[in-house]
Amino acid sequence: MSYIYMKSLEKKAEKYDKGIKILTLGRLPKIKQYVVDNYLKKDETLLDIGMGTGTFAILCAKKGLNVVGIDFSEKMLDIAIKKIEIEDLKDVIEIIKMPVIELDEKFTDNSFDKVTAILIFSELYFKEQEFCLTQIYRILKENGEFILIDEFKPKRFWKKVLYVIIRIPLTLMTFIKAHITTKSLKNIEKRLENHSFIIKEEKLYLLDSLKIIRSKKIITK
Repeated sequence: MSYIYMKSLEKKAEKYDKGIKILTLGRLPKIKQYVVDNYLKKDETLLDIGMGTGTFAILCAKKGLNVVGIDFSEKMLDIAIKKIEIEDLKDVIEIIKMPVIELDEKFTDNSFDKVTAILIFSELYFKEQEFCLTQIYRILKENGEFILIDEFKPKRFWKKVLYVIIRIPLTLMTFIKAHITTKSLKNIEKRLENHSFIIKEEKLYLLDSLKIIRSKKIITK
């Protein structure tokens, strides 16, 4: 992850959850719960890339998954550790402080049933995104799934207009309260296909500006 972005996270960690909730009009917690309820199974192994303050990892662990969460923000992870200790889930959630550019060094092939990335991919540079897609494919087991939740620009004109009208005050409010800014992700569907993933399901929220993409690893010969 870019150095500038990570330094900004260090400063705003304690306000991150509140800021993201504002920006997504309270939808993100419900979306995370939807993913846990519908896409994940007990006893699966899951890697949560950019785990932040640990809210999603905790939901997964409560369902019975074995979770590894990575992030490079020490302050984010401090908050995550406290939450996990309160929930008494230390035995099923492993926290690793590391940048995404070390995925190739840390995890072996075919290690995880599922990999998730929530509002983190759009904050990576293009080359970092491509590197992550390559590594996610490598560390997923056969038929493993990559679940991406991120921001996108709506395609339909009228939704684009409404998106801009609504997003400007939301973005301003989020920045004032939590000092958080975000950006949208581009062309990820085609790039997933280029990295040998097949998209199984897409769900759109907030005028198509927030999307779940559930993709499956395809074994190539």
